[in-house]
Amino acid sequence: MPTKTYGTVSEEQRKAMSGLEFVQGLADGTLPLNTIARTLGYDVAEVASGRVVVTAEPNDTHLNPAGTVHGGLAATLLDSCMGLAIWSTLEKGISQTTLGIQDLADPPHHA
Repeated sequence: MPTKTYGTVSEEQRKAMSGLEFVQGLADGTLPLNTIARTLGYDVAEVASGRVVVTAEPNDTHLNPAGTVHGGLAATLLDSCMGLAIWSTLEKGISQTTLGIQDLADPPHHA
């Protein structure tokens, strides 16, 4: 398995892959993880269509002033795994971005 690298994937390269291929590349190391993954120390560990597992082991760089893990780490992990899970279901040439995690945690209810 390749060593994980960090950076970005060009738009041209992303458009040539299905969403599942893209996210699998992040997990298996054939594509670079984003640089916030390096900064926060998280990894894309498992991928299936519609399901992504993101892992991190909190350490002293993740603490808030009270000495507990900052909620921003949890929010970033939530944003990353849900966004990638959605991306894993998209067809070739389609991409997505998260607009707000509050919508993911409490989706609108339709009658």
